[in-house]
Amino acid sequence: MLDFISDALLSTDARARITYMNCAAEALTGCSRQDAIGRRLQDIFRVIDAKTRKERGDLARQAMDTDRVVGLDSTALLITRDGHELAIDDAATPLHDGTGKVRGALVRFSDSRYSIETTARMTYLAQHDALTGLLNRHAFAERFEQAAASTQRHRKKMVVLFIDLDNFKNVNDTLGHSCGDALLKSLSHKLLDCLRVTDHICRYGGDEFVVLVSDLDQHEQASMVFEKLHQAIAEPFRLAGHEISLQFSIGTSLYPDDGETLEALLPHADAAMYRMKASHKQGGLTQPCLLDPRFTG
Repeated sequence: MLDFISDALLSTDARARITYMNCAAEALTGCSRQDAIGRRLQDIFRVIDAKTRKERGDLARQAMDTDRVVGLDSTALLITRDGHELAIDDAATPLHDGTGKVRGALVRFSDSRYSIETTARMTYLAQHDALTGLLNRHAFAERFEQAAASTQRHRKKMVVLFIDLDNFKNVNDTLGHSCGDALLKSLSHKLLDCLRVTDHICRYGGDEFVVLVSDLDQHEQASMVFEKLHQAIAEPFRLAGHEISLQFSIGTSLYPDDGETLEALLPHADAAMYRMKASHKQGGLTQPCLLDPRFTG
């Protein structure tokens, strides 16, 4: 079991001589367990301080002498058998026999580069939609709070746009879900290209998107973003040999006129979006319009 975990493990006896190492420890140190067992830990697990370039003390001995877990800090570098330097983290833990006497130590370490990459990846996935890469609801709500605070300080305006694709289900039904996923990805990239650095967008639902247009001095700025979004969605998509034209509706709400929280603004934008849907069915809306007298030209 220990050979299949990603962390490197070394165990020692009371003299700090290696008694075991797993496959990950072999890979990181560059030394086989046959060569390592019976040798001093410092011969195999040679660690220096990245700043001072001085060798660190015997981690296992420190754990045994203090009878507590001893950790490495972020400046620890492992010198591998072929002379390479590897940034590592983790710690040494004292091992006890049945009477409670310290009989050795367990050293656990890992390549900190992978730890950093894993942490960054987990942070990204916690804030973004896995399919499109757009912000998820939670991260979008945080961006809204930040933008709202800035808007209040500088006495500006913000607009929330609710976008709904009217016929997306037909794409999945006729061309398959893989094509539908590809269409959502392509659309997401297009929508991102329409936004300014101060704007944010999230995938709110399966075929629903919410856009926050912030840092507004004039209503015309929101209208320009709206026009870009409208044109981006209206332009036919070419996927898997098919040309796909999307029908869609967009509704808006204005901060702080229609509400001061995202929970208050979204129903207004949703209602405006359904008014646009109704006008589509009646054939009364042929040009993009924000359906709000404050934003009509």
